[in-house]
Amino acid sequence: TWDVALSRTARAWGKKCVYQRNTHLDKAFEAHPVFSSIGENMWIGPEKEFTASNAIKSWHEERKSYNFQNDTCVEDDECSHYIQLVWDNAYKVGCAVTPCSRVGGVLHAALFICNYAPGGALTRRPYQAGAHCSRCGSHDKCTDLLCNYQFWYPPWEVPRPLVCDPVCIFIFLLRLACFVLCIIVVLIVQARFPDILKEKEMLSESKIFSTEEELKVEDEERETEETNEEEEGGEDED
Repeated sequence: TWDVALSRTARAWGKKCVYQRNTHLDKAFEAHPVFSSIGENMWIGPEKEFTASNAIKSWHEERKSYNFQNDTCVEDDECSHYIQLVWDNAYKVGCAVTPCSRVGGVLHAALFICNYAPGGALTRRPYQAGAHCSRCGSHDKCTDLLCNYQFWYPPWEVPRPLVCDPVCIFIFLLRLACFVLCIIVVLIVQARFPDILKEKEMLSESKIFSTEEELKVEDEERETEETNEEEEGGEDED
């Protein structure tokens, strides 16, 4: 990730317009407030030809001169920039470019410096051999041959961004599929049994009629009972 302090160190050393390693990088906390040792890459060329992309590509091209099996550079070729660029332990970077009237034998030069942290002696292979993205987390995505933590956000971030991870997408698609399936089933049933709604209405009307008939019968029985009770009461008075 980008580190402002590292870029300030690169800018400060670039002001000297010298193509030499920063003498403060290995002095504890002189090049960074947290890291005691810093790595460095430098590029020099005509100012009008400079782009950060081209400078970094030139460092990466040194991979052709690096023998991973032997952990050595091809004789008389430079590959230390490449080793620093891909160093697995470094996870902070800060860069700066400084226009200089002259650096070494280059007039109207651009001095581009990138600092890396944590630094250290590059005395081993810069990374472990293996398949690309083979050590990514189970929920990570492999993008441009690198692990991409696309669904990770700080748990304390408020408000949280609206993110839908693979589980969320699966649930959404499952619900959508169920909804579509229900519609299809309804349409098939209606096409095969076009009078099903009428039959349902008839059943409802039949139930209502039956209920009304039952209530009517109950009322008649109640009236009959009341009449019988009145008659029995009149006979008792006689």
